[in-house]
Amino acid sequence: MRALLVLALLAGVTPLRTLRAQDPRLAARLDKATLTAVSAVIDSARVAKLPTAPLVDKALEGAARGSESGRIVNAVHQLSARMATSRGVLGASASADEIKSAAAALDAGVGERDLARVHAACGKRPVTMSLAVLTDLIGRNVPIPTATNVVLQLARSSISDSELALFQRNVRADIDRGADPGVAATTRARGLVVRTTPASPKPAE
Repeated sequence: MRALLVLALLAGVTPLRTLRAQDPRLAARLDKATLTAVSAVIDSARVAKLPTAPLVDKALEGAARGSESGRIVNAVHQLSARMATSRGVLGASASADEIKSAAAALDAGVGERDLARVHAACGKRPVTMSLAVLTDLIGRNVPIPTATNVVLQLARSSISDSELALFQRNVRADIDRGADPGVAATTRARGLVVRTTPASPKPAE
């Protein structure tokens, strides 16, 4: 308990202020010391203008699983750190959804350099769906370099979000039927790019 309260103080928020700013769902699920520490992390994220809803969800997820207090606080703190890193890569104008999806990609093992590459490949389009697909591919055992190259290829081809969602479903189905994850992702991406690339005009005779 003492360690959790110290973490709250290190976050720069007094326990009283934290308890006043707490989410009522957290108050119903966490003991007082855990609530104080988690709320402090959330309050610090709010001050830093990071999304706070994912942090609340992370704490509630830990409580639902019966995780011990220290693990819940650490998980919330680590997510906050990943979101801060994500915003640093994506820029101050990144939306909450983009930051959340980037944090999930980092958690899946994607490096900051590759996160920046996907962001650049998307141009002015939101990076949310591309990163969601990347994270899902990795979660389905597509090697990280392969998954990253596939998503970069699709992003550079200006594949729409609806087409990305269909691609994701098709790769899942292929893997469920026993296909090699890397081969399934690569083959589906290649076919999608070919179908959506305008044919070159024939030279005049």
